Amino acid sequence: MLAPVLRRSLPRRRAAIRGAIGPVAAVSVATCTIMALAGCTASPAPADPLEPTVLVSVDSCGQGWTTPTAGAQRMTIRNVDSRAGEVYLTDAQSGAVYADIDPIGPGTQTEMDITLTAGAYAFRCAMEDEGTVTGPTATVVGTATDAATPVAAVSQADLVPATLQYEKYVTDRLPVLARLTSTLRADLAAGDLEAARADWLPAHVEYETLGAAYGAFGDLDDRIDGLPNGLPRGPADPAWTGFHRVEFGLWHGEAASTLAPLGDDLASAVSDLSDTFAHAQIDPLQISLRAHEITENAVQFELTSATDFGSDSNLATISANLEGTTTVIDILAPLLASRDPGFSRMRAHLDSTRADVPAAGSDLRALPLATRQRLDADLSQLAEDLAPVAALLDPRRVDQ
Repeated sequence: MLAPVLRRSLPRRRAAIRGAIGPVAAVSVATCTIMALAGCTASPAPADPLEPTVLVSVDSCGQGWTTPTAGAQRMTIRNVDSRAGEVYLTDAQSGAVYADIDPIGPGTQTEMDITLTAGAYAFRCAMEDEGTVTGPTATVVGTATDAATPVAAVSQADLVPATLQYEKYVTDRLPVLARLTSTLRADLAAGDLEAARADWLPAHVEYETLGAAYGAFGDLDDRIDGLPNGLPRGPADPAWTGFHRVEFGLWHGEAASTLAPLGDDLASAVSDLSDTFAHAQIDPLQISLRAHEITENAVQFELTSATDFGSDSNLATISANLEGTTTVIDILAPLLASRDPGFSRMRAHLDSTRADVPAAGSDLRALPLATRQRLDADLSQLAEDLAPVAALLDPRRVDQ
């Protein structure tokens, strides 16, 4: 399920580099606009006088961190600039990022919890409408274990080749989607509802493989694959269109005369999508986020049968979602493999989960308990494994 009514892509989540790469900085921001491992507080408590207060601004980036020692530590990050900005704790030599805060508003402060080993570190400050500046090098002394691992910064330009590759993948799949949808349309026009029920699934599954692109589909996504959630008359609302509306009619005894116009509209919407996507662009900032969201949506909407309107095809949809996830992960692999020590394990788990789904059968609700439990565990773990992808590949500003 790509985008039911009232459900869009999740807000962009940027926080400390996350759990797949070891212990991390837990960032709590006063505005509560980012996911934080330590939670959000509306008004952070005053800093402990024993904790360093690190100033961030164009003119005083990183000042105040004067006696760093290895091990677990907490720093208060205070923005003394007149602008909001992004703050990175980096390796002073390589520029790799240990933790980041985005955004931090002018005149506000937040806390950064992190475990560091001995080495040379520096804060990098990227304030709005200003060049990026790097503060003084801080030399951390002492010993520590279980420390955070830095991640090489990714720029937006690094993501462009992957985005173009994914756009080509979608472009190549759209003619297949159009052909399958036209077949479904012809079945409905001919009044052959048995054939339509057989041809509905291949067309819908094809659309479900394109999950990472739905942000570029605009309103056509709702027209093609929306749910009746939030519509005044629910499933009876005439504004509900697309695959699931046709599914509802096919498996609830509606007449061909009612369904044929819906098939016409669906085929027309897919044709419009092909024309629109030829001139659209996928945002490079979004493709890594989608890697996690596709599986997250499968857990939330397919495993719960929330998108089943009679066809009992949630397992087939999950398989399609995992195919789409695999495509995204394989395209991002050159960037991910060097940044995520758990990449090989995650990629292997993705393959094993895909293998488990077809073996599960066709009707989700008829699965034996043990099979259902394994499938639930597979997908939940996969969603957890994919969660760090967006943070690892989140574009960060570099020194200018």
